[in-house]
Amino acid sequence: MAEGILCHFTETEGEISCNGTLYHLGGESEGSIKPTDALFWVYLIVYIILVLFAGLMSGLTMGLLSLDIMSLEVLKRGGKPREKKYASRIIRIVKKHHLLLVTLLLANAIAVESMPIFLDKITNEIVAILISVTAVLVFGEIVPQALCTRFGLAIGYYCAPLVYFLMAAFFILAFPISKVLDLILGKDHSTFFRRAELKELVQMHGSSEETDSKENEEPLSHDEILIVKGALDMRDKTVKDAMTPLESVFMLHVDDKIGQANMEKIIATGHSRIPIYKDGRTDIVGLILVKKLIILDPDDNVPIKEVIGAMTPPPSCSTTTPLYDILNQFQTGRSHLYLVYNEEEPDSELVGIITLEDVIEELIGEEIVDETDLYIDVHRRISVARARVNLFRRQNVSDPTGDRTRIMRIRRAIGRGDTSSSLYGVREEAPSPQAPPPRHMESVIPGSLPDEDTNEDPSAINNNEDDKAPLLIND
Repeated sequence: MAEGILCHFTETEGEISCNGTLYHLGGESEGSIKPTDALFWVYLIVYIILVLFAGLMSGLTMGLLSLDIMSLEVLKRGGKPREKKYASRIIRIVKKHHLLLVTLLLANAIAVESMPIFLDKITNEIVAILISVTAVLVFGEIVPQALCTRFGLAIGYYCAPLVYFLMAAFFILAFPISKVLDLILGKDHSTFFRRAELKELVQMHGSSEETDSKENEEPLSHDEILIVKGALDMRDKTVKDAMTPLESVFMLHVDDKIGQANMEKIIATGHSRIPIYKDGRTDIVGLILVKKLIILDPDDNVPIKEVIGAMTPPPSCSTTTPLYDILNQFQTGRSHLYLVYNEEEPDSELVGIITLEDVIEELIGEEIVDETDLYIDVHRRISVARARVNLFRRQNVSDPTGDRTRIMRIRRAIGRGDTSSSLYGVREEAPSPQAPPPRHMESVIPGSLPDEDTNEDPSAINNNEDDKAPLLIND
């Protein structure tokens, strides 16, 4: 016999009892707790804690996982004292990349999924949806992630004990998942830069209107950028890129004498080493160290053979020798001048020389000019005066507040042929009395030669009218 359903209203408004089961007629959800009940505030506090905890997990996920291991290593070794302390603790956590990721996501998911359980007890469905969306979006995602991306290093440092606790609590679930991710995606997530990327990174750290800011506390100078980029570029350069061609090398014959004429030529060159040839310019049999000539009297006409003693040719290298290799050879102290042979040709003839100064110029990315130089590049006839003025222009651009009076002084100096390097910001301690200044800054002195490492032959100098024209500086 089927039993009937008996329903009646209870004393509580909006409630009906059917066969002992209570049903609510609209209004608040089933089991809703009113603010007058003590459990209402307990559930509300628990809900707020869950929102904040979910936000912390979301922020740590963004902040810690956005920290690259390479960046942390840099901060650990070369950062400020506080950054070193922060990085030393965080790097041990970040190295467990996938375990950290799974742990934080599990904790965040548990907190987010638990929120509706407590919120439904104190309000109806519509209000619960509105509160959940607003609270989770603002306090569980936007604000925590914004703070942790900006102050991720400090927040990660102070939250490290909590992260270790969560790793231990969820280890049974998180460890297997992290191992699967390690096998599929790999463990290493460090970022290494290629040489081209490093050069751009160095360039971006330079001092300019775009990069000058409070965050760029120590911008790199123009010279620092050139040296770093030159050191990176030298890996791909060979001796052929820096050597002085044989036709531009100044040398003396082994049968010559150190008389007045040759002594004047040697002094005019400004070189510290002069190659000596025998049967032809490609047959180098020794070197003269110019400092040894100081004790000789030009009137004695001492033969070069007696000066060099045993004829030992300088060490040699090929045109394909990397510049870093030849730099290591220079550091051994064997010689600061090497003969360069073209091993690509069958007869392997002498094609030029390379000196320590040539390699250093490639390394720093600029020419080294002293008071005896006429050209900074003998083979291409680039004059010292033009190079110095261009250098001044570049420095004047980087310093808009440059002295206009200084510009006028250089103009007048160019007009009267004054080559004093002090005009360009270079201090001259002992100008050479043997090398009189040219009539114009870019004119060539017949019979004189440029610096030690370019080693130009006097017969190779051409009196070009363009080089004799004074170079003016425009404001």
